[in-house]
Amino acid sequence: MKLKVLKEVIKKKENRSEFAIITNLETGNSEIFEPNIVISEDFEKYKDKINGFYKDKKSGVIEGTNIFIESYSRPVRVFIVGAVNITQYLVDYIKNLNFEIIVIDPRGYFARGQRFPGMEIMNKWPDEAFNEIETNSNTALIALTHDPK
Repeated sequence: MKLKVLKEVIKKKENRSEFAIITNLETGNSEIFEPNIVISEDFEKYKDKINGFYKDKKSGVIEGTNIFIESYSRPVRVFIVGAVNITQYLVDYIKNLNFEIIVIDPRGYFARGQRFPGMEIMNKWPDEAFNEIETNSNTALIALTHDPK
């Protein structure tokens, strides 16, 4: 892999971007694949299959070719509604799974950095918070609350 590609991969991983590295195992040529980005002639004829691997978040060799795809997806974003005591234990467990954790609770006394160090905290009611949040197939919700709001 060329240094330029490696630096770009490192940057994308730090930014938690979704992308794939496509490599021709015969020639050693590698490049980054993202949807709607032009790829080189070396990979163009396999674009549909590469895109399929990417959409399915799969890594592997395209059957009958020497093209290897290594997919990188964003970590699952876990939204925990309710900064109750059990949330502290749950956060300790989940953060070891390399998930991105966001705690949602309007009560600043409970949802604060001292109780949840290093976590993103949204001091809003869930309905307000979810108006600002984009969800997708990498999003999970855990509701630990007694309040229907």
